[in-house]
Amino acid sequence: MTFAELFAIGILVGAFVGISGVGGGSIMTPLLILVLGINPLAAVGTDLMYSVPTKIFGAYLHSKQATLHWKLVGQLCAGGLPGAALGVGALFYLRAHSDAATVNWIIRHAVAAALILAAIALIVGIFTQLRRGADESPVEQPYSTPAVVAGGAVTGFIVAVTSIGSGAVMLPLLLLIAPSIGLRRLIGTDIAFAAILIPLAASGHAVLRDVNFPVAGALLAGSLPGVFIGSKLCRYLPEIWLRPAVAAVLLVAASRLL
Repeated sequence: MTFAELFAIGILVGAFVGISGVGGGSIMTPLLILVLGINPLAAVGTDLMYSVPTKIFGAYLHSKQATLHWKLVGQLCAGGLPGAALGVGALFYLRAHSDAATVNWIIRHAVAAALILAAIALIVGIFTQLRRGADESPVEQPYSTPAVVAGGAVTGFIVAVTSIGSGAVMLPLLLLIAPSIGLRRLIGTDIAFAAILIPLAASGHAVLRDVNFPVAGALLAGSLPGVFIGSKLCRYLPEIWLRPAVAAVLLVAASRLL
């Protein structure tokens, strides 16, 4: 595809992310596989690499706004970084002991499974948010540190293998584990966690030579203005139906990958 076509796809996906709040990997990775015909392993690596600058910039903004919880970020990283390293190690093992067709078949189905998990997490997150509210509690309530570390570990592994999970899976988990921290700080925490996690996972894929840098650059160029446009539009769209619609899209994409 030409730069202009990839730029346009980046704008569309960025706008979708800005409107829905769903992580770009949940949309971009299946799009790279199903529409652009990129092999699954390269699609995962390319998506991770294209996500690095946006996550780092987002974390910087949330840090400046004090809309994140650094202690929670550290606990997530305590599980997430080893989880991501384990995921990259699993990919190295697969590449060393399986042919390319088998590896791509496994990754394709892993992406489908991650999309289904993300769709379920989105629905659970909606009900959790409606039940407990989005505002921060006056007093922060205790939460389970082992649950946070375990959630970070599972998410880190999923992200390294599929590029999906840093937003669509982690945020609903945080809403369940530590709801008193408040939605705004949980969103910032999730982004800061991803800003540390995704470069590690992307580096592993770069070593595996599974990153298409020209494609990643063109998508990034489009996604930045796309996210800005989507964030402006999201105030006019009711979340009560938007998130279920996103979940349905993820399930359709998963069915096409299986």
